[in-house]
Amino acid sequence: MRKKDTELREPLLRIAKRAEMPIWQAWSIRAAALVIALLVCALYVRIVGGLSLGETAYAMFKGTFGTPENAASIKIKCWDTAIYTAKLLCISVALAPAFKMRFWNIGAEGQLLMGALATAIIMYYFGDTLSNPILYVLMFISCITAGALWSFIPAFFKAHWGTNETLFTLMMNYIAMKILDYFYNTWKGQASALDSINRVSQKGYLPSIFGKGYTINIIIFLSLAFLMYFYLKKTKHGYEIAVVGESHNTARYAGIGVKKVIIRTMIISGAICGLCGGLTVAGQSYSIASDTTAGGYGFTAIIVAWLAKFNTIGMIFISLLILFLEKGMGQLSNTYDAFAIGAGNILIGLVLFFIIGSEFFITYKLLFRKRIEVNIPTVQEENS
Repeated sequence: MRKKDTELREPLLRIAKRAEMPIWQAWSIRAAALVIALLVCALYVRIVGGLSLGETAYAMFKGTFGTPENAASIKIKCWDTAIYTAKLLCISVALAPAFKMRFWNIGAEGQLLMGALATAIIMYYFGDTLSNPILYVLMFISCITAGALWSFIPAFFKAHWGTNETLFTLMMNYIAMKILDYFYNTWKGQASALDSINRVSQKGYLPSIFGKGYTINIIIFLSLAFLMYFYLKKTKHGYEIAVVGESHNTARYAGIGVKKVIIRTMIISGAICGLCGGLTVAGQSYSIASDTTAGGYGFTAIIVAWLAKFNTIGMIFISLLILFLEKGMGQLSNTYDAFAIGAGNILIGLVLFFIIGSEFFITYKLLFRKRIEVNIPTVQEENS
């Protein structure tokens, strides 16, 4: 009897975690994903609007940075893009330590709104009685404290009773919105909308630099990105955050107080969100509204933080990319009838899909089935 050859089969496809990938290779994958995203977007805009990729890119550029032939347009658009990029950056920076600790803080919107409300209350009730320097001090203290308190509550429950921080922080967003809506409706009275707080006296408004009140916001938000990078990379607290994020048991074995780190880190996260809300009121909007003060950036910042891998310097460029897509899609929808808001959002989704999807291939690899031929001995061979 002849020897039989048989075939052992593995699963058709397996997913395995990669060893640490070189930085150049990871960025090559991201670049390839961006190229593929642009090609898919080119096909999409051709089908939907009959536009070339160049026409689409030019329209998006105008929506973000202004018309090249119009200096006034460039100035207006660039300043507008700068403040919203800085605001998105600030919230992303606030989320970085919490996410690195594997504490899923989905409550940035609520923490920002509470900081904005605290600042608005100081401006509204004390604007006519206090000098600007004292008013500024109270405004900053109040917004930082309010944001920190709003994040302390879920952190305390998580640290002591192991509650689900994702649901807890998410639900607190809605509580913050309703509290802010109460003050909004009270202050506006019978008017259709709340006017700027202290519109005549401008008490509590941040001083203008280069003709803009929110220049201070941009400077502070950019500074926070560099400070947070140093805090996470170079300090003992940053090391403790990383260890707690890897394993609570390992952190305890190393003598790190896990509960203390969770609460401390979330207070920092909430305080930065609160500061962002306070500066938004004092330097940009001069008013409050639950739908515009945060503007949904508390959720968009989650994407920024993940794409940047919690690197707060990298968040600067990711935030600008997100704003380019957002502002550019707005310009497309205003310029071309075929691009309604929904169609523009699909384009944003396509770009983010490929960019976020590239992170999967950086972290994992696909292993396809291999054929393994083995020899099964015949009966005579076994007997011998």
